[in-house]
Amino acid sequence: MHSVTMSRFVRQVLPLAISALCVLPGVSAQSLDPHHPAPLQPGDNTGTVDNFVGSNYFYFTSGPGPATIIVSFKSMGLLGNAQRSALNVELSDDKHSWVEKRTISSVAQSSSTKMVGNLKVPTKLILSVIPPSGGLVRAGGDYVVSATGAVKFDPPLSPVELIVGTYTPMVIQNNEDSACKFEPNGVLEFASGTMGRWKLFDAGSHMYTVTYGPVRQSLKLIPGRGLVDAHDPSTIVLQRTH
Repeated sequence: MHSVTMSRFVRQVLPLAISALCVLPGVSAQSLDPHHPAPLQPGDNTGTVDNFVGSNYFYFTSGPGPATIIVSFKSMGLLGNAQRSALNVELSDDKHSWVEKRTISSVAQSSSTKMVGNLKVPTKLILSVIPPSGGLVRAGGDYVVSATGAVKFDPPLSPVELIVGTYTPMVIQNNEDSACKFEPNGVLEFASGTMGRWKLFDAGSHMYTVTYGPVRQSLKLIPGRGLVDAHDPSTIVLQRTH
């Protein structure tokens, strides 16, 4: 530290071939927007990142004084077999005047990298967790981020801030396969024009009720990934795209 849009067929069939994807049960809040990163929290910040969803972004404040950032990564498997993946990690100040880069390679075991620095003044830092790029098969894995030392964290995002955004249906219901936007006022709208509602059911478990037309769903939000089946977290119902 320095001072392809997928076809409907792919969306319906490919997730069946990658059901071994592990979604961590207690993930922290992440952001897919580099211009609006999520606040990193004290302790372990866990998540899952892959090339179909995109990079995860965090921010926190460091300095004055020494700080240590540790990122661990374990690649996901494919049909029960170990799969080599490389995770890129970038740390920069919010003006992007400097960037510290690391690459973590993993097959089946967890690997980690450590970044240590000593900033003279309080500085807002941006941490980017970047999955492998491209490919027709989902690649990535689970990661854990922690920051200790002279660091300061902002409060976590609210349930409304967590869910607001744009999603792509991965499980087609009521013939809706267009992009869907969740608004802060509890309204959701598909690009097709179909309107619906979302409502927080339980903040602690990130459970939401989603309704549109005849469809009524109880879904669990995995921040930075999307809304998943409450009984099978490996099944992404609405994948977060922005």
